Amino acid sequence: MLLITIFAGAAALLLGTEASAVPRQAIADPHITNFRIWSAEGCAQEGNLGVWTITKSQTNVCQPTFNAPGDDVKSIRLNSLVDGCEVFVYPTPGCEGAAQKVNVQTCEGINVEDGAQKLLSFKVVCA
Repeated sequence: MLLITIFAGAAALLLGTEASAVPRQAIADPHITNFRIWSAEGCAQEGNLGVWTITKSQTNVCQPTFNAPGDDVKSIRLNSLVDGCEVFVYPTPGCEGAAQKVNVQTCEGINVEDGAQKLLSFKVVCA
């Protein structure tokens, strides 16, 4: 009986040592940024339209819309952004017209100087 217990313990030990650590593979499409958008100015509770997450494959390409109900985006808060990238919002569809840079961890509203009523498109630019 003792021999069977020793054999079973040794077998379990040998099988357990076969499970070695697997090296982490590189992420095929790494996270670049995420931000939240609002239909109201000020990035408050009211008008929260949700979160966008952007990966590397979505950079350097215009996102022609925020896909928000009624395209009614009036403020944006950039939660994080990897080094070497910038986020720009536009008052027109198709990333045309005057670009407005979005800073990390600040609520950005519509630049009233250009007379825009809402933010309609955006682009994440990475070097």
